[in-house]
Amino acid sequence: MIVWHGLVNALVTPPGLLLVPLGFGLALTGLKPRSGIAIIAVSWAGLMLLSLPVVATSLARAWEIYPALTKPLPKGPRAIVVLAAGRYRKAPEYGGHDTVGTDTLVRLRYAARLFRESRLPILTSGGAPLGGPPAAVLMRRVLRRAFKTPVKWVESHSQTTAQNARDSATILLPLGIRDIFLVTQAWHMRRAVLLFRQAGFTVVPAPTDFVTKSRRSETILAYLPSAHAIALSAKIIHELIGVLWARLRPLLPRSLAHTITTA
Repeated sequence: MIVWHGLVNALVTPPGLLLVPLGFGLALTGLKPRSGIAIIAVSWAGLMLLSLPVVATSLARAWEIYPALTKPLPKGPRAIVVLAAGRYRKAPEYGGHDTVGTDTLVRLRYAARLFRESRLPILTSGGAPLGGPPAAVLMRRVLRRAFKTPVKWVESHSQTTAQNARDSATILLPLGIRDIFLVTQAWHMRRAVLLFRQAGFTVVPAPTDFVTKSRRSETILAYLPSAHAIALSAKIIHELIGVLWARLRPLLPRSLAHTITTA
């Protein structure tokens, strides 16, 4: 399933979203030059815009609607749920073993801080879609060893954010735990909150790793294309599509929604 999701994602987010029509436009120029050139121009302009740091940063900051938590922390949550992101496979400096990736590590650092401030139990959530130890197990290991933070529950089967929500619900809801702090990146929080609420949780967003203004954004570099900017634009477009699908899926016949999700 994760490979299918990856292929679809490559086509509906930059740069694939714009490279495919760009290639189509090039192929079309021999038959219909005006149409081909128009498609090429629009695709190139879109690729250029989404590659600009000023554009990508603006998109991200508009998308990040949940603010950082402030003290005193909100009352009500009875657990902290922290979601997995990518992993660092066969890390040479860790003996060739898998460990958590950068995005996951950022989430764990904030989850550890939130634990120290709230003393609430932690659930780590994430499976192993491409094999190896489940992400949630790696997360528990890092929280215990690097951050001296205990983990009470491990949800180790999910492969998507929707499954994070459903599988976490199977652990926590039977225990009467409905109110949670949810930890993930600020750019991912919008979709995560929606899915966890659909799964039956009352969510207090605990976002981390916000897209903030840098010194570079105040120079001419903000208007020059960069690989980091197009990667950020791709993340936001991916999240937008994910939110739209999360809202549409409950309206579809269950069999059709299941077929599309598991294809």
